[in-house]
Amino acid sequence: MTLAERRKRKAAARRRRRRWIIVLIFALLFLLCAFAVLYATISLPYRSVDLMQFSKVEFSGYNKDGIVTVSTDDAALDDFLSKLKQDYDSALFHPSKVDDGDYALFRQSLSFSAPNGTGLSNGDTVNIIASCDEEIAKKLKINIESSSGSVTVEGLQDVTKLSADEVFADLNVSFSGISPNIEVALENTSRHPFISKMTFMIVDPKERYSNGDTITISATGSDELSIDTGFVLDSPDGQLAKEYTAGSDSEYVSKASDLPKDLIRKAVEAGKGAFTDANEYGVRIFCEANLVPVYINKKATFTYGTPSFVSAYFKTVFPEKVGQLGLSYNDLDIIYEVSISQADGKSCRAYAAVRFSDIIKNSDGSFTYDFSSPEILSESYLSARVKKNVVDSYLSTHEIESVSP
Repeated sequence: MTLAERRKRKAAARRRRRRWIIVLIFALLFLLCAFAVLYATISLPYRSVDLMQFSKVEFSGYNKDGIVTVSTDDAALDDFLSKLKQDYDSALFHPSKVDDGDYALFRQSLSFSAPNGTGLSNGDTVNIIASCDEEIAKKLKINIESSSGSVTVEGLQDVTKLSADEVFADLNVSFSGISPNIEVALENTSRHPFISKMTFMIVDPKERYSNGDTITISATGSDELSIDTGFVLDSPDGQLAKEYTAGSDSEYVSKASDLPKDLIRKAVEAGKGAFTDANEYGVRIFCEANLVPVYINKKATFTYGTPSFVSAYFKTVFPEKVGQLGLSYNDLDIIYEVSISQADGKSCRAYAAVRFSDIIKNSDGSFTYDFSSPEILSESYLSARVKKNVVDSYLSTHEIESVSP
């Protein structure tokens, strides 16, 4: 083989190598482009969305005082997530694994707010802002095109607001009874289309009230009533309240200092009228004094001497005990010393208590009481026993003060 032939053969071999290299380069470039296109395709979002399409806007309240409420449109969101899941299931490749919990997380993270959503009037523009978990949205291959929007307020009813003075103007609040046993009655006499159908109630009611107690009365109306009549309460919570002071022309005396001396003297004198039948206690008292009772025709023969004042106690029931069975509002207990004698001339001293209850002071300064039928409450030869019955036995239920005529 000649030199020229060898050169030609080497040149042809070099050309073949260059062609293979070029082919390989183009093949690699093609594969790289195909991979890039495939990766880009896999990375593209399944769906682009405006989050406002999942919002549900409602207006409530009244013109010039309206409120916007923005919530999630569950039906629209369910439809979107269902299609999104179909896209995932039909895709050949998945850059990340997605399960049902991820769709639930997206649903839970979606929320809406309206920064200027109160005090609205018809025609106002309300801005709405949506937010969601952007990381979970990216994982689900959701492209969020927009997360805000606006709506125009419409359909709010024109109404007239009612003040507390207007609402309570025709409410009659009456008090009956004697303090601290005052009862309260409410009567709505209004002819106003809204006020006449309102509900008035005492807040935290008690069974009885005393002079000076503060009573709070609430007034409420319904949304249905407002819609029917075109009136609303001038209150953010749809309720108004007004305070009243309980009062009565009379009250049971609750302090010994309120008892005039002349009233105590009258009570002391009236109490002496209880000493009429000494036989009721005579036998027991003579036995306590170690004396033998005498009977004539099988009957005791005891008589009283003239009673004399020893002491007096004014008792007022504790507020928490007011109204309990058997407890009067106040008691004036007067203790006397009196002699008891029988037909054989023997005698001894005795101590007796007379009680007058429920003395009333009237607003004009006068007092109401009943001293007409005095009765002996307790009697004994021992003064300590009488005092225990009228004083010590009441320490747990009454405020007890010593008084004198």
